[in-house]
Amino acid sequence: MGMGLCRPAVDPSILIHRDPRAWEELLGRCVDLFIEKTRGVGVGDLHSLVDYSFEGPSAMWLFLRRLEFAGEHAAEWNTYARERWVPMGARMRWPYMQETARMDDLRVRISPAFMLLPYDSHKETWHENASTLLRYIRIIPTFHQPHYYLSLALPRRLRDLARNGYVWVANIRSQGRRSSALAEWLYWLDHGRMPHIDVEMGKFIPRSPLDKVINVRRGGLPNCTNFRRAENLYSSAGANGGGFDICQ
Repeated sequence: MGMGLCRPAVDPSILIHRDPRAWEELLGRCVDLFIEKTRGVGVGDLHSLVDYSFEGPSAMWLFLRRLEFAGEHAAEWNTYARERWVPMGARMRWPYMQETARMDDLRVRISPAFMLLPYDSHKETWHENASTLLRYIRIIPTFHQPHYYLSLALPRRLRDLARNGYVWVANIRSQGRRSSALAEWLYWLDHGRMPHIDVEMGKFIPRSPLDKVINVRRGGLPNCTNFRRAENLYSSAGANGGGFDICQ
């Protein structure tokens, strides 16, 4: 069978984004091709595809290997499908603030999107860059219901950091670095969706008044109240996992 061509308008982290409407709008024809490739595991429509991917993200590359991707995000998709690799850094460009808190015992520099790769193949990366998560769970269950098991395992005191706002969490300094990836994890655990995709879809959910700086209209820019300028909220996530300043 020949390769199918699809032109996604979003990066591969949509595979852990539980919002069928976002899949339909941002993946377009790719959805039909993905369904065709996953019929053998019981996928028959968009909703079952989204559920299958969300519950077992590290298996998805197996079904995408023979697809060809084009467009702005083609390089990321082709690298994932053919080389089994995604960058580990945060996808969301959180607004920059002066240091909100200093917590040097926090170490989460890996985006939830890294669960698209099998944990067993990247144990050292996880232990080096997400030791805070691994204090509470023996492995990252990339192959089976990661959202369910991580939601059970991670303590309330860690989850409750988001009460101050995801933007506040992103600006916690840990060993001299911002906590952009941790903010992304807390949003994903709260909503089952990636924050930068929710921004694109006009669905970002603030956790505190501070987060309202990110409220956007579909296709618009963030309203950076009390900040001087705004840029695109998506980062291609360089491998160092560093934060990105968008409102400064």
